Amino acid sequence: MLGGYHVRIDPWEPEYEGAVQLTADAEDVADVDLQVEFGSWVAVQPSAVTPPSRVYFVDGVRRIEHRILAEADDRTLFGLLGSFAVGATQIAAQARVVEEKVQRTCVLGGGVELAPWDIRLPNGGPTLRFEATTVAENTPEAALQGLQNSMRECEAALAESLSTDDTLVFLDGPLTFFTATKIPVVGYVKRLLRSYLPTQPALLLRTLEVGQRTPLFLIKDTRHHRYSWYTRIGSGRTIQSSLAGIVRLETSSAIGLERARSLADLSTALLPRFASSAGRDPRAPQNLYPIGGLETALRHQMGDTLVIRRAIEAYLHGLERSL
Repeated sequence: MLGGYHVRIDPWEPEYEGAVQLTADAEDVADVDLQVEFGSWVAVQPSAVTPPSRVYFVDGVRRIEHRILAEADDRTLFGLLGSFAVGATQIAAQARVVEEKVQRTCVLGGGVELAPWDIRLPNGGPTLRFEATTVAENTPEAALQGLQNSMRECEAALAESLSTDDTLVFLDGPLTFFTATKIPVVGYVKRLLRSYLPTQPALLLRTLEVGQRTPLFLIKDTRHHRYSWYTRIGSGRTIQSSLAGIVRLETSSAIGLERARSLADLSTALLPRFASSAGRDPRAPQNLYPIGGLETALRHQMGDTLVIRRAIEAYLHGLERSL
């Protein structure tokens, strides 16, 4: 102990933002109901469950190809040319990446939408079309958020299309952009950013064993309510945070309490087998092997960023010469 405190390290490698970013004095605690499943707030050990015939992990990756500035008279608009790819890892008889899709977009702030950009790659390569979109706010951060939102919407649409009665679909991230509320997709949140539990109930997270979960709680969101739960999918080293290996999951409340409980038990029993190790992934154990492998495959599908960047610059040089 140092100064009366147990000092621990964050489990993720330092080049990433920390896995645990909750603050004890955070005021932004969500409006939740902790009594929807049980009257007591204790760890839940799921009974034996039978996994469905197919499990999908849906995720996406994004990349800024070039930041741009659109200048006219005394106005400068911030924007970017970006690429993103979404897909899924299917776990059945074997694991394989399916449904890969690459999209490219030109995002500009200030509510101004440019024409699409058709960028021809060198040496007889294909033409890449960057579809034009706009965001209201005129800041570099807003343009990046526009790219992020486009990717998240595409992820949600893919997760919805894959969900059937005999499948289980995990969407990497919260269900913010999911509109089909009665489809039983599970949002998988690997970074703890927001406080969803009051101080005393949150202490249960530190004592969860691998393969245990919290009771379900109801998040009363303005858009749609969600059932949520925390589970530990892997254990950290003794010098790491007591929240190492803790993830939060959620699903729409529209599917009903019993279906949500079934998904909570199934995910708690299933996910530890996919938890990554520190020797293989710098965001272990939360960045699951099916997600890490999918991210690698999707980045490959987006193409060589240096080649694309040079093609963009050549395109802009051509526009300047034509003036």
